[in-house]
Amino acid sequence: MTIQQCKYVLEIAKTGSFNEASKKLFVAQSSLSNSIKLLERELDVKIFERSKNGVYLTKEGAEFLRYAEQLLSHSDFIENRYSAKIGVEKLSVVTQHYDFVADVFSKLINECKDNKYHFSIREIKTYDVIKEVENASCDIGIIAIKENDYDIMTRYLNNLNVRFTELVIAYPHVFLRGEHPLSNKSKIKLEELSEYPYVAYEQGSHSSSFFTEEIFLNPENVAKKVEISDRATLMNVLLTTNCYTVGTGIMPSALNDKKIKSIPFCSDLYYRIGYITRHDRKDPPLAEKFIKMLTDFLSSKK
Repeated sequence: MTIQQCKYVLEIAKTGSFNEASKKLFVAQSSLSNSIKLLERELDVKIFERSKNGVYLTKEGAEFLRYAEQLLSHSDFIENRYSAKIGVEKLSVVTQHYDFVADVFSKLINECKDNKYHFSIREIKTYDVIKEVENASCDIGIIAIKENDYDIMTRYLNNLNVRFTELVIAYPHVFLRGEHPLSNKSKIKLEELSEYPYVAYEQGSHSSSFFTEEIFLNPENVAKKVEISDRATLMNVLLTTNCYTVGTGIMPSALNDKKIKSIPFCSDLYYRIGYITRHDRKDPPLAEKFIKMLTDFLSSKK
């Protein structure tokens, strides 16, 4: 089995056609077919079934595809990591949806403006943040763990060879627009929110409470709920409706022009904000610099 054969399987599955895949891959269809036959023979599995409407994955093929995607992810990471010119600094960050992470990341870019670098930052679902770190596809992940989920989450991370390092404790705040009916409150109680729509980041199939980014609200207390997938949509919804969300309370005002208010939420719960890395990896110098900048920023917000 080769990396190239895995790429072939991925493209065929994506296009649903050997013919289309061969065009995308710039490979003769006969060569593509022979390569897949050799792979199936080597592994003693049937990966694809043909029909008049194209090809589709068998049950074994679908299982193989999941492993192939992981293998290709590792392969791409290794290739990107070591094929670049010497002297190019690299940093890959994955994070839950936090303004302050983007703000610190921008400050890092400004500090490195005279250097050669290749930086990346992605805001993704909590489960995906953890998997990216587990798979060594990134240098560092930023998450916040809710106090009531801390034990189960840290056990989960340890089982994946991932460690969580706490940076700061933050108490929940309600985020809403400046013209919201509750915007003049000094503190907000749960019952005061009952008539307003609650906005939360969708977590896909991993919707257990310890993967949610918001302090968990009992569904019985939430009659109206809106799920979104990115910060831009969240901001737009909060700025144009009476929706609210519950978060860490840490949000650089420069990113929302002070149009969003952060008001303490009456709750005994709190967040542990920190970063995750693999147990068996040493943080690269740029990751250490980013963590130091993140620590300093969060300490200034206590």
